[in-house]
Amino acid sequence: APTVLALALAVLLLPAAAAAAGPPPGRAPPGASPLVTTCNEGPFAAHCVKELGPRLLDIQTALASVSPRGALIAGAPGTVDFSALVAVAMEAATEAGAVATTIFEGKLPGFNTSVPDFKVCLSNCSVTMKSAMKKIHGATAALKVHAHLVAKVLADRAIGDVSACTISCKNLTGDVRLILEASLVEFQKMIRIAVNFLTKIAAKTPPGPLPPLPPPV
Repeated sequence: APTVLALALAVLLLPAAAAAAGPPPGRAPPGASPLVTTCNEGPFAAHCVKELGPRLLDIQTALASVSPRGALIAGAPGTVDFSALVAVAMEAATEAGAVATTIFEGKLPGFNTSVPDFKVCLSNCSVTMKSAMKKIHGATAALKVHAHLVAKVLADRAIGDVSACTISCKNLTGDVRLILEASLVEFQKMIRIAVNFLTKIAAKTPPGPLPPLPPPV
């Protein structure tokens, strides 16, 4: 119901209340927003709250509406689950990357792809962006089986791909530059947020069982 959704969003984004004494290590102060507290632990905190908070709440609310076990998947509405936050960051990065890929493939109407600077940008980035998107899809698949370190490595490599692409397109002008910059910047921001939390998850994940000892000689 809209009222439930509004109340959950209010809890998620509740401003931090001043506390007379400092909170115990690793815990948010009383009255603090779990989302704000979590996002403040990584890069682009304001962007994390604004862009990822509503996405995370939508997922949590949808899951809670069909199963009481929904909280086991993405946390209860109004709470923050690191894995779920990484997943929505990956989703946002995929959407931004899709816009850039459409431009690099020459499928976005209204732009003159014969301009020399555009040709340089396209020739250098069409393959690079596809490679970055493949890594993001791979990272998303890795998340589904809790292979957080694999997901982090792939996400880091995707950032490298897009950084090189940004340099190739620096001489573009006009609307196409604005659209590309917006999509590439959004892509990198979301991936950097995801990598930050993947690093935290990997650090908390206990190592797997040791391999069996070889048989005695």
